[in-house]
Amino acid sequence: MSTKRDLASIFLLALAVRLATALFISQPGYMDAAYYADGALLIAQGDGLAEPFLWNYLDDPSGLPHPGFLYWMPLPSLVAAVGAVLGADSYLELQLPFVLLGALLPLLAYRAARAVADRFAGWVAALLTVFSGLFFPYWPLPETFAPFALCGGLALYLAGREERGGPLVWLLIGLLTGLAHLTRPDGLLLLPLVGLPLLTRGSRRRAAMLALGYLAVMAPWFARNLRVVGAVLPPAGSKTLWLTTYDDLFCYRCDLSPAAYLSWGWRAIVRSKLWATGVNLQRLLAEDGLVFMLPFILVGLYRLRRRRLFALAAGYWATVFVVHSWAFTFPGPRGGFFHASVPALPFLMAAGAVGLEAAVRRAARRRRWRLSHARRIFGWAAVVGAFALSLYAAGVAIPRWNRADAVYDAVGRWLDGHEAAEAVVMVANPPAFWYHTRHRAVMVPNGDAATLLTVAGRYGVRYVLLDRNHPAPLGGLYAGEDVPSGMSVAHVWQGEGGPVVLYAVRGK
Repeated sequence: MSTKRDLASIFLLALAVRLATALFISQPGYMDAAYYADGALLIAQGDGLAEPFLWNYLDDPSGLPHPGFLYWMPLPSLVAAVGAVLGADSYLELQLPFVLLGALLPLLAYRAARAVADRFAGWVAALLTVFSGLFFPYWPLPETFAPFALCGGLALYLAGREERGGPLVWLLIGLLTGLAHLTRPDGLLLLPLVGLPLLTRGSRRRAAMLALGYLAVMAPWFARNLRVVGAVLPPAGSKTLWLTTYDDLFCYRCDLSPAAYLSWGWRAIVRSKLWATGVNLQRLLAEDGLVFMLPFILVGLYRLRRRRLFALAAGYWATVFVVHSWAFTFPGPRGGFFHASVPALPFLMAAGAVGLEAAVRRAARRRRWRLSHARRIFGWAAVVGAFALSLYAAGVAIPRWNRADAVYDAVGRWLDGHEAAEAVVMVANPPAFWYHTRHRAVMVPNGDAATLLTVAGRYGVRYVLLDRNHPAPLGGLYAGEDVPSGMSVAHVWQGEGGPVVLYAVRGK
């Protein structure tokens, strides 16, 4: 009875916290969030998965509209579309489904902790997941965080139970793994991990149900990809294996191939991967470890190493760390590892509660503390620390998100007032530009002015908007120097951090 009361109390608390956080967020604050918000709005208004913008050129797109979700996966937009159908008057409607999903995650942390520890440890793990530090402001966003954490976490939880479930349980694990993959490409990494407990005799039926559940979700998406691009897995994402700088993600017709990558030289390749490993170690400490909890998480994982659930969670955590450091070397440190690690988070918090208790127990023996009293003091201190870090993360991120791309509204009004409602605009953040203005947009390519004009000619661009986040080769153009003969300044706004310059492309 106490477990049911605890779960209900944790859920209501988490729901209130997630909703309160969402109320402070008024718009998409960065490209990923804008992309999924756009997808939801387009789906809700009946435009399907076609996108009126291009944010990269990895698949050499033929024009606008462009087939959607050939790099990122569609489930976040499909979930957000539920809110958009209810009413798309504000960003809050898009967030509401994610408020609910984010409120469920602490329940998983509680159950994981209760499987190996007492009720107090369960509460500590749950509250550390509610107030999850640098992850905290992201849970209500129409983004991958909440659905990926919940689907991936539940798949790990069910596969990691000490008693093996029947075929229907493994069907459910397959469905959850498929939903995780439909949320992020990293979800594919879960499939072999959750299948590890089936590497025994007599598990063929369970393995078949796992595969059936996964394919029930993913087979329709694979069929769509085959129809649209002729491949089960679109090649755009795999090209990021061969980046030699993050900005090459936005280059136009660059040679992103193994041969070009190897020509970069082994010294540069190894140096880049060591750099990525170092950055991701810092992110692991600050984000997954809540800064101060990492030692206790590691102690807890060691103590629980023979528990299948925690072994699977630690295995997944280690796998995504390696993949986003040594394979996807440039996207990983720029947010890939941050996004991909969330299915492990509830189990890391449960392990942290166990590790904290072990540390307090050892200190209590040495210092002759009363153990029950010391446990509560240090447990609540950890929760207060996580709460403070969460407030800090929200206080930094949310005001920045609410100010982001504010100039796009003014640019949209200017275009509408100059009979350019149908114009294609080249900008630094095409998904956000469409969200704010409903104007078709393409990405400013990472290249010089000649490359920019080539891209403008191909995609019918009439205007180019440059801000302080322009590619380095366009520094002269942004400053008003070395302006090509085919371009002229149409208008200038004062944006956050510097001027925002709109160039007209003549003859378009």
